[in-house]
Amino acid sequence: MPQELVIHTPENAEIRVPLAGMFSRAAAFVHDVLLQMTILVFVHIGFVFFVENFRMNHRGLYSSQLFQGLHMMVLFALVFGYYTYYELFADGQTPGKKAYNLRVVTLSGQRVGLFSSLLRNFLRIADFMPFMFMAGLLSTLITDRHQRIGDLFAGTVVIITEEVLPK
Repeated sequence: MPQELVIHTPENAEIRVPLAGMFSRAAAFVHDVLLQMTILVFVHIGFVFFVENFRMNHRGLYSSQLFQGLHMMVLFALVFGYYTYYELFADGQTPGKKAYNLRVVTLSGQRVGLFSSLLRNFLRIADFMPFMFMAGLLSTLITDRHQRIGDLFAGTVVIITEEVLPK
């Protein structure tokens, strides 16, 4: 199995970039999930205060289904928007990936575009199936480039940006 992404430049040069393995990707993912959970707790607390304040001030307009739907939309946007935002505006590095010197790039080594980012992140749902990211873990083990299902469809890989040497 290749442990490098080989990029051919227009000048006919070959650039070899190390690929991130399952364990470094999993560590970065856990880092990101912990950060997301912290953000979600604060958003949830703020939302509860907002709903209670609205309910007390606008008794006739209150609808629990409306606020539950709005709450779910906000949570969905935060969870999926988190990865897409960082992949597009932080050079392919979420805080977790940055902590572990990882980056998402296309198979040609380019920055990830909007469509690729949305596709790979919406397919996290497929990675989660059938039980606790088992499909995603298996796909990183059996694919040559350690790709999740979302990476396979989006044409992306996760690379190591610099070697981390022990001190």
